[in-house]
Formats: sequence, structure tokens, C-alpha cells
Amino acid sequence: MAKLSSRLENLLMVSVEEYIRNATPIASGTLASRGDFAKSSATIRNDLKTLEQMGYLRQVHTSGGRVPTTMGYRAYVNKILGEMDIKAGELSFAANTVSERVQSLPNIVQDLTEKISAAFNFPVVVKTKFATLHVVNVTLVPLVEGDTMILIKTNAGSLNGTLHTNTPLSDKQAEDASAALNTKVRGLTLREMLENLSSIAKKISEDLSFFDELCQGISKQLEKFINTNINRNLNTIKLLEIPEYNDIERVRQISKAVSDDATMSKALDADDTVIIGAEIDDELLADSSIIKFNYNICGENVASIGLVGPDRIDYKQLIIALYALLSQTKEQRLLVNQTGGKKDEGKK
Repeated sequence: MAKLSSRLENLLMVSVEEYIRNATPIASGTLASRGDFAKSSATIRNDLKTLEQMGYLRQVHTSGGRVPTTMGYRAYVNKILGEMDIKAGELSFAANTVSERVQSLPNIVQDLTEKISAAFNFPVVVKTKFATLHVVNVTLVPLVEGDTMILIKTNAGSLNGTLHTNTPLSDKQAEDASAALNTKVRGLTLREMLENLSSIAKKISEDLSFFDELCQGISKQLEKFINTNINRNLNTIKLLEIPEYNDIERVRQISKAVSDDATMSKALDADDTVIIGAEIDDELLADSSIIKFNYNICGENVASIGLVGPDRIDYKQLIIALYALLSQTKEQRLLVNQTGGKKDEGKK
């Protein structure tokens, strides 16, 4: 990306903001009338042409105004992120204190998704990142008719599922299996636990003959936890209220792209906080952007959350709004005590 002079950079920033605000092609006369530049309309016209030649703007029609390109939006986004002191890929939040009571990670992620979806008109896409969470403790609890609950506690919260064995486990067997498993898996990520489970099972089965069958069920549960898990809320009706998406066919195209796991997974795994237009590897999203951030709890990356909208989106306001919303969610989590109530702020 060619480096811009301060004059051209200022003109590009104002041009992009003008287009975001009004959705009309940028014209030299319009910019001159704003009074932001001590230059004539002719000089501004020449500068706009220079920005076009450099790839930051493109002309819609021969005699018409110009609109930002992906490169133009990228320069604008990089500028505002720099001013907000937010590094690319680091718009994330960590709950430094987490209640000791059991917290279901899927429920936490679902709660976040619902809050963000209710606050914005754009499709919300969430990819959980449970595979990299570190195991603190594993507990096996016998249920009925051969079913056993597995509860995996991590620093970020807990995951639980149910597995089945042909021979029901006794309380003593479940306790012994839990103790033996914990000596091998504490500190591993869920993915590492899954990858090493077969060798772990061989060692444990030497002392606990029933563990081999139990291990098969544990493997299935781990695969369920760590497989790409993408949740989405399309907000289809709200999409029709956005000028760029105000016809059924365009909404259908956006919905198709957002529903594609491979496209969304790749976008949510990217390092950039904002991915724009051609940077998204999908023709259906060529004129769209994805604003994404990570949600961390105690240093553990629990999920990546993205909003999909038109490239003519108010990046600055939307990022600020997301920051405020998620910070509020974090503060609510910090106030939850062991009984599920709120701490008395007057007490030390």
C-alpha cells in the first residue's frame, strides 16, 4: 500500500467518512463546500484523481463521483484503529476474576451472541475456540442405564456431556477413573487431551480394565467440544432495512455466504480486527466487511465473534459500540458471586 502524504491522507479520511454518512459517490464540489480544505474544487478534483490512480478510490461512472475501494477502506480502518490504540486482532476482553461456581461455556457464548444480535442489525457469527482451552479438572459422574456425565473444568468455564458404556460404572469406578485421568491430562489443551487419549487409555487400562471402553465415549465428547462450532444469527428481517441489502436476492446471497462454515471459519480465524471486501475470500461478500474480535476469559480464548455488514459501514462507531457492549458484559460477570447473586459493593 503506497504511503500517502498528510494532505492526501486527510482527503481520503474525509472522503470515506462522507461516503459512509451519505452513501453517495464522492464529488470534489461536495468536499470543497464542507470547508475542511483550503483548496479549490479543481485542486480537490485532481487529488481525488490521484487517490483513484493509487487504488484508494474508484469512479462509478465516467462523469460521476468516486467511492472507496477495499484499499481505501483498509487505510481508513487502520487509521481509526491506530487512533483508538487498538492493535489489529487484539480487540479482546478478559474477565480477570471468574466465579468459582460452575459456568457453562456454551451458555456464556450463547448469551453473548444473543446480546450482540439484539443490539445490531447485522448478521452475527460466532466460532467457539474450545480446542485450545486448558484442562483444570475432569470429573466423571455415573447416571442411569450405563450413562455417565463428563464434566471438564477449564480456567474459562466448564463443558459437560454424556457418554454411554455397555456396563454401567459404579461410583467407585467413576471416582478412580477421574483420579487416574486427571494425573495425565491436567494442563493439556482439549485438543492435546484428545490426541493423547489413546496412549493415555493404554496406561490407565492396565490398572482399570473398564477404562478402555469408557475412553471411546470420552473421545467422542472431546471431538464434539473441539470440532469447528459456528453459531450464527442472520437477522434477516433487519438486513432489509440496510440500503445495500434492501432486496430479497441480496439478502439471500448474504445469508448463503454467512451460512458457509468454511468462509466464516477462515474470516474469524484471521488476525485482522476488520476484514474488508476483496480481503474476504467469497464473491458474495465482495462489497461487505466483517468486524471481529476475540472473547477471552482469564487469558483463554473462548470464541471469535464477528459482525457482517456492507463495506460502507460506520467502522468507528460500531467498534466503539461493540467495545462498550462487551465491556458491560465483562463487568456483569465480575459481579457474579458463588451463589449467583451480586457482590455487595459496599463491602471490602
